[in-house]
Amino acid sequence: MKPIRIITPALELKGEVDNYLSLSFCRSYHSPGEFQLVTNRKVQNANQLEINNLIMLGADPCKTGIIRHKEIKSNDKGEEMLTIKGYALGTILRQRITIPPVGQAYDIQEANAETVMKHYVRRNCLQISEMEFPFLVIGDDQQRGENVKWQTRYKNLADELEQISILTSLGWHIYPDFNSKKWIFDIYNRRNFSAGQQINPPVIFSPEFDNIRSQEFIDSLVGFGNYAIVAGRDEGANREIMMLGSDATGLDRHVIFVDARDVKDTADLPAKGEAKLVEHQRVLSFQAEVLTAGPFKYRDDWDVGDIVTVQNKAWDLTMDTRITEVQEIHEASGFKLNVTFGNNLPTLSQKLKTALGEFKTESTR
Repeated sequence: MKPIRIITPALELKGEVDNYLSLSFCRSYHSPGEFQLVTNRKVQNANQLEINNLIMLGADPCKTGIIRHKEIKSNDKGEEMLTIKGYALGTILRQRITIPPVGQAYDIQEANAETVMKHYVRRNCLQISEMEFPFLVIGDDQQRGENVKWQTRYKNLADELEQISILTSLGWHIYPDFNSKKWIFDIYNRRNFSAGQQINPPVIFSPEFDNIRSQEFIDSLVGFGNYAIVAGRDEGANREIMMLGSDATGLDRHVIFVDARDVKDTADLPAKGEAKLVEHQRVLSFQAEVLTAGPFKYRDDWDVGDIVTVQNKAWDLTMDTRITEVQEIHEASGFKLNVTFGNNLPTLSQKLKTALGEFKTESTR
């Protein structure tokens, strides 16, 4: 198994752990991934696995996380087992909220998605007094992504970035730069390896290619919406109403209500509705354990964020879709990869977050 390096937030090496039971590290395209490490408390350098220290798998900056949880338990054999949990470095943006400029109700930005995302990070993590992360820097703005108009007010910064990421198909992350001793926030856009394109060699995951073991397919309309009634400012009969979405009718039309009384300009109501519809997409997800000995090599031929083709002829299934998560499992018995293709069913916590956010908008009008 690869050694796990233990690093301070200032990016100073504290030691290595190379004798552990298991490490699960999940890398995500739209939000910070997470990890869990299980080892014996008495292995060398285990005492350095403290809250807010970092771990890095091997020498890969993209597999770096910050420790947020630590527990020790003794088992019936008298062994003291240490479990460490945490998240990729982007999780620090969950510690900040979006604060509007002085004298303004909202922080409104209109530009390409990368510029908008980097503005919100710069303002809320570097420019506002007492909100700075002194070790954080922002990568050069390459102005990638489609044009968006976004407004935010006292929302969780990481949640806002995730919504913009899903809307525009751009990924974001924070990774360590050991030369400058800084944490770098940046945007990235992966490649298209689907079977239908003509630029890159295609990558196809299928039992017929002997590169998939177990698999699970989900096609769900639970929580789906394709037509939005967007309600703006004012009250009663005077309230601004706009409708937008799919041309589907009858059984195929799924209507959602969007409370957009926080939008001052009527011209911005469509953008609010479109962003909300993205949160209510049809779930098309294919999860699989990918065989590491297959014809396509992880990190060389494909990686998290890439668009690939997944196929199961027996299920009459072919999808060109993005790899949204990759979970690496490192154990003494071997190395496994669990991959999520496409979007996934929202968790209970995600449903509650959405519901509470909508309730807050309605109750503070």
